[in-house]
Amino acid sequence: MSLALAGLVLAAAFVGLTVQGNAIAREIAGYRRDLVADQAQHDALEAHIANQKTADYVQQKARDYGYIGANESLITVQRDGQASDALARTVNEAPSRIARWLAFFFGSR
Repeated sequence: MSLALAGLVLAAAFVGLTVQGNAIAREIAGYRRDLVADQAQHDALEAHIANQKTADYVQQKARDYGYIGANESLITVQRDGQASDALARTVNEAPSRIARWLAFFFGSR
């Protein structure tokens, strides 16, 4: 009888250790999944940063803000074919984009 009882206690201990081992294995697998996801996010951010360091990206961002490059000009087309006086005065009174660009990069002259 005592031998059977000792066997049951020993079996319960092994079952407890197995359950703990399985729980730890699940935690390890979860941490590995987190590491893989973080590494993928890190790689994506590095690729995004590498893209931002290219001249094409900088040029496109400058265009988004309204700047133009060397040997380029802006052309606008008015649909009705007639320029209004207010628009013509506004264009003549405001500094040109090229002047603003030069002032931005080289200071006002």
